[in-house]
Amino acid sequence: MARKDFSQQINAGSTRDQQIRKSQVSSRFDRIDSALEGRDSLLVGIAQDVQRADSASFYVETLEKEGKVTRTFARWPIDKIDDNPLNSRTIYSEEKIAARANSIAKEGQLVPALAARSTTDSSRIVLIDGHYRKRGVASLNKTELEVCILEGLQPIDFYRLARAANSEREAETTLDIAYGYQKLLDNGIARSDDELARLIGENKSKVSKLLSLLQLPDAVRDIMAETPEPFGINISYEIALYHKAMGIDAKTIAFTERIRDEQLSFAKVKSIREALEQGKRARKNMSRQYKIARADGTPLGTIKEWDNGRIVVDLALGNAETAQSYLTLLREQLEKDGHGSTPAKAENS
Repeated sequence: MARKDFSQQINAGSTRDQQIRKSQVSSRFDRIDSALEGRDSLLVGIAQDVQRADSASFYVETLEKEGKVTRTFARWPIDKIDDNPLNSRTIYSEEKIAARANSIAKEGQLVPALAARSTTDSSRIVLIDGHYRKRGVASLNKTELEVCILEGLQPIDFYRLARAANSEREAETTLDIAYGYQKLLDNGIARSDDELARLIGENKSKVSKLLSLLQLPDAVRDIMAETPEPFGINISYEIALYHKAMGIDAKTIAFTERIRDEQLSFAKVKSIREALEQGKRARKNMSRQYKIARADGTPLGTIKEWDNGRIVVDLALGNAETAQSYLTLLREQLEKDGHGSTPAKAENS
């Protein structure tokens, strides 16, 4: 592939970024997409962004200084660029892709995307950071993406670099983080929740909470993905607990929609979930017994049922053939419901 030195462009982009930061607020909005990827306003979280500003580049520079990676700049065919399988971001906004494309159409691609060589195909590379740029460029029907290829990365670096870069522009959603953790498990980077927690430097409780969100119904996760603002880790985990207690998808979907529409606080969400659990505990497992008798009033026995679905039949029919006919009917019904029956060891009575 043709290689090109993008150092001048990088320096120009850096200088331009500094000029944007020093300019008046009104002028920033006109050129924001050239400075940031996937974020709507420089006014959002400025203090936090200054603190994060060079986390991804600092990570790369550290690896370079330690002699673990080298950089190569090139233009690469988009159809030979694979998405990062360990990218911590899973959900992409079509609106932000369009904004990125508009920025690139006006001012070009100011910063090369980070990538690494494919381990299975020398003609392909794997994107580490720049997924919005790739999608924006592709939407403009361009065939190549400017990239900075990092040689010598370890598998976990793909995740750490992508997450650091994503965090520079826009806080990841709770679901993004959960999907990112699951990718580390699915790709064998971590073999257990304990190992995952150690690898990413989080406590096991938080890791378990986040992974539990992936068990929620698809419709619930869709709501959380479309409107991520109300769904931080604590409220999202309360939804998971609510679903576990309720066990009905439609109820959990309605609860999630209520949180979104009414902007319920964590305290309110928790109180609703706790009330549900307390109500379930308060309901006793009541039983009812029915006495069975012949037409002439002779007792045959009892049938007893509980609220939890348990049934006990205790009948003395006085005739083996009659008893067998009842058993045959019961087995047939069980088989229709997908249940089987196996004779137990015969007992004398």
